[in-house]
Amino acid sequence: MIASAPQIAQQLQSAARLLQTGDLARARLSLEQLLARQPALPDAHWLLGGVLMRGGDYARAERAVSTAIRLAPGNPSAHALLGEVFACQHRLADAERALHRALELAPSHPQAVSLMLRVLAAQGRHDELLRKTDELIASGSATAEVWLIRAQALLSSKRAAAAGEAFGRVLALAPGNPQARLGQAAVQIELGEHPAAESALRELASAGADGAEVRYMLARALLGQHRHADAERELRRALGMRADFTAAWICLAEMIWMRSGDLGAATAPLDEALLAQPGNVELRAFKAKLLEWAGHPREALAELDSGLAREPGDVALHLAAAQTALKHDPGSALLHARRAYEANPDDRAILSAWCGALLANDRPREAAEIADRLLALDAHDGHAIALRATAWRLLGDPRYRTLYDYARFVRPATIDTPPGWASLADYLQDLAAALHKRHVLQAHPIGQTLRTGTQVDLDLEHDADPAIRAFAHAIDGPIRRYMQALGPGNDVLRSRNADDYKITGIWSVRLRVSGHHVNHYHPEGWLSSACYIELPETLGACDHDGWIKFGESGIPTQPPLEAEHFVKPEPGLLVLFPSWMWHGTVPFSGGEQDRRLTIAFDVVPV
Repeated sequence: MIASAPQIAQQLQSAARLLQTGDLARARLSLEQLLARQPALPDAHWLLGGVLMRGGDYARAERAVSTAIRLAPGNPSAHALLGEVFACQHRLADAERALHRALELAPSHPQAVSLMLRVLAAQGRHDELLRKTDELIASGSATAEVWLIRAQALLSSKRAAAAGEAFGRVLALAPGNPQARLGQAAVQIELGEHPAAESALRELASAGADGAEVRYMLARALLGQHRHADAERELRRALGMRADFTAAWICLAEMIWMRSGDLGAATAPLDEALLAQPGNVELRAFKAKLLEWAGHPREALAELDSGLAREPGDVALHLAAAQTALKHDPGSALLHARRAYEANPDDRAILSAWCGALLANDRPREAAEIADRLLALDAHDGHAIALRATAWRLLGDPRYRTLYDYARFVRPATIDTPPGWASLADYLQDLAAALHKRHVLQAHPIGQTLRTGTQVDLDLEHDADPAIRAFAHAIDGPIRRYMQALGPGNDVLRSRNADDYKITGIWSVRLRVSGHHVNHYHPEGWLSSACYIELPETLGACDHDGWIKFGESGIPTQPPLEAEHFVKPEPGLLVLFPSWMWHGTVPFSGGEQDRRLTIAFDVVPV
């Protein structure tokens, strides 16, 4: 029997209420019964799509919503729901197309607006996202949700102060919003205000907003205070609340590695997580990176191969395999990079991997063309500058020397003695003592360049030790004198020179005997640095033993590109250089007691 219009409306409303309350089984049964009688009801297909999506049945959800759109193509909410279904499957290009259609039909559609912003955020297109939120703010249509997404994008773009203001706007519109309060704590962590963040997070948890994300952020706040055991406990609590929390699994594994140097203990939580989530690409890629950074590149590639056996076309796994194989198996790196490039030729990370693989396989002319493409997208892309310089050097292009002008761009200078110390030697002694107290871990972090040593982040503004806080004064003069000597110009370095600067990251490294830095560049900086605090007596005893070197490519090439310039470390010496310049260090020899203690930081002009 065909139901009347009022009966249909009542049944649709009942199904919608069931969906809102989370009673998915009854909502689905009601809608399927209705569609069995009247299969041409677009709203029933649309609601069924929402029910199926909430239940994780994305394939059937897509079919249901597509049917609703075919029957009623002018419903913007159906297009928005289709975009959400695609986004749940990480089909971001498809999601964007569906959401564009929804916004064409209804430019202010709340669900489509917020979903579009989140799709842009998921692709790292933060500048575009911020421009769209600017438009919404100017038109007076920015909701609390819009401000929240904007704040999260600002935080991801390392604009912590602006993010804090945006989270404040969320709370003005939606007082007590737990995501905004969590975001404010994340801002405090980014600003180095770790005790304040800890206090805010504990208050949030006690106010009834406890959850995995709160415990994860609390672990980060504790890590910032070097309370590693407490941080590990909070990570395990977070995972007890949410077993599929990828970031927490990764943080836990890295912490175990850095605290113990025990690779088996560090990979154990990753294996546990992968047993339950064998298709988790991010976890598998991180485990491979951990194996590689611990000195097991073949095992790392085998881990990625096991993932590709499950998902042969997964672009993220091919990208990870290309990056892992680059220094150990250039031919394999080229094959994986090509697969990723063919699938997504406009992705910047894939373009960079493809460029590196071309260089490693003696194809510098093609690599230079890819580097040019990257620099057309971002003229300050440090990786692209380093890649193009490598290609130019291999090709014998004279433009290489405009980038690697060591006499002009690599400048050693002695740091200034801060107020409160009678001599630089006295200051360095106190600074070294303070830094040694911070180096309590046993192994290098994953994804960093040091080998056989430890690294710890510093906070010059909030550190309790006056010697560490005074380092800001010690380096200010040398940085400003470098910028003044550099002067104006049109090249990639001097074109960014300005009247002032800020430090975007600062850390200390303590290397043990045979310790060194592999050749690398710094992606976050304009200028980078190495400042020597304490050095072993054996430094330089054998052929640049322990010296910093420049020009040796971080990518294996044919012919090999050797180092062209060396600087001998001295206590109190600060070496400044362009962040995109390949640099590394020569391993040093000595006894078990010998340490090479440094501070490094990145500078950007403001």
